[in-house]
Amino acid sequence: MRRIVTLSSGAVTFGEDDSFHLPVERAVEASGVEWTHVRPGEFMLNKLELWGPSIRAEGVVRDPFPDQAWYPVHEADIADVAVAALTEDGHAGRAHTLNGPELISHRDQVAAISAAIGRELRFEQVTRARARELYLAQGGFAAASADFLLGYEDYSGGESTEEWAPDPSIEMTTMKDVTGRPARTFAQWASDHAHDFLRQV
Repeated sequence: MRRIVTLSSGAVTFGEDDSFHLPVERAVEASGVEWTHVRPGEFMLNKLELWGPSIRAEGVVRDPFPDQAWYPVHEADIADVAVAALTEDGHAGRAHTLNGPELISHRDQVAAISAAIGRELRFEQVTRARARELYLAQGGFAAASADFLLGYEDYSGGESTEEWAPDPSIEMTTMKDVTGRPARTFAQWASDHAHDFLRQV
């Protein structure tokens, strides 16, 4: 084995994760082979897991943070960067903190999904407590991640005591920076997954 690519997390870059992904990174670095860490931020795919059931059943998204915005990343971009790091030179000893190409709010994400599926969607703002109830009842990823996503827990599972904000001085890498190809937008992701928001599971 000559190269290892670690699927890590942007939380390591921002100092929010020192107990989950960081120990794996350190073990890889100590292995003696070439290494690259790919540290994605928020996956666009999370929104399918969180909002998909209510969109399919009711045409509604219930969320407490309509104006919360970040740079979600397409899972295909993460895969492309990982492949580049495995198969091309120039990535050894580097950590790519990978984000999407645009700052986009939850409300605008819902609008993009609506346009992709050709169906009007309603955004219903709820309290954090109500959102937690809904996520726990939904099960799966939503239930497992509810306390972290809603700000009740920090990344390591401890009680969250302050609202986290990203450090604007930290480099925000996208797939274009690593591969030279344009990073996929949220609208493109919504189009790629339109059938998933329409089919009944």
